[in-house]
Amino acid sequence: MAKLPRDPAPRLALAAGLLLAAAPAAAEPVDLLGTWHVLVHYTDDHSARPEALRWEDHVWVFEKAGTRLQWTDYPIVVFRDESGRFEALGTNRARRIVHAWEPNEGQAAQIASGLEVNPRGSKSKTLRGSDEQGWRSQSRPAPTSVTVVTYTEHWSIAGAPQRPVFERHDVLGSPSAEGMDGRTRFTTTEIDPGAGVLRGRFERDDSRRGTFRMLRAGPVEGVKGSGKTQGERLMEAWFGEWASDVRGGRDELHEEIVRRLRAGEELPEGARQEIRDEIRRSLERAMRRRGFDPRDQEQEIEALVDQIEVQLLEEGRSIEEAVRMIEEGEIAP
Repeated sequence: MAKLPRDPAPRLALAAGLLLAAAPAAAEPVDLLGTWHVLVHYTDDHSARPEALRWEDHVWVFEKAGTRLQWTDYPIVVFRDESGRFEALGTNRARRIVHAWEPNEGQAAQIASGLEVNPRGSKSKTLRGSDEQGWRSQSRPAPTSVTVVTYTEHWSIAGAPQRPVFERHDVLGSPSAEGMDGRTRFTTTEIDPGAGVLRGRFERDDSRRGTFRMLRAGPVEGVKGSGKTQGERLMEAWFGEWASDVRGGRDELHEEIVRRLRAGEELPEGARQEIRDEIRRSLERAMRRRGFDPRDQEQEIEALVDQIEVQLLEEGRSIEEAVRMIEEGEIAP
């Protein structure tokens, strides 16, 4: 007996449901306007250690300028706590640590509240277009003279607001010679609009490859200079590390010196100078970790060492009391 043909509708509905389930969900749109902290982890084929995972970070600011979009890049990001980011090299300036740095709790809090940026090296481009057509910076006309060498940067954003791709194309050359160009691309693959996070692939010049994370951040500070004195910057770079540095094996010596001073006794030979030298060394170590060169701050260092020595030895204060005085501004360069 021949079987009657089954109704294909249920099977078609099931197949359609399976296809929909397998297809990637449409990305929620993200509003790029505002400030973002961009953290990149990558490897570099051209480095001495091509397998090593490295990091860099930027602050990006997107603003509307009429119908256009202004994109500003700050490549020098300043944290109050630079731990995990840089290491000292003897008397040289600090060096970026080669590893996959991630912000600690305090650093993450500063990202959320707003970072300080150094305007040195910052660049800004005004992009024309729209989310549908893409955003592009205006290209300069090519030089007509064969002797003119030009450098141009073309910035663009495609795929916004669901899957933005950020690209920077740099070209150096002239009509008479073969040019050199570089391309940096940030391809978004994942968006969490609620958390204000974009993640994706990072590529630069076919030699650097890795991942990036864009995290919505608070407004930047210090774009036109923080307005802080050199002494205030010095204190920020140093405060919080001096106590732990100077304590290393020095509490007992400090207490013995204070006891003898109060009793009118003679100090152990060289003890006072030892304390003074340790204060100076701890200050210089902390400065190098923050990227400062102590040789540029000799007067400020000398003033701080003098004041701290007086408080620790002449006034007989504890290290904790001296730290409190620094925090409250009673001790300053």
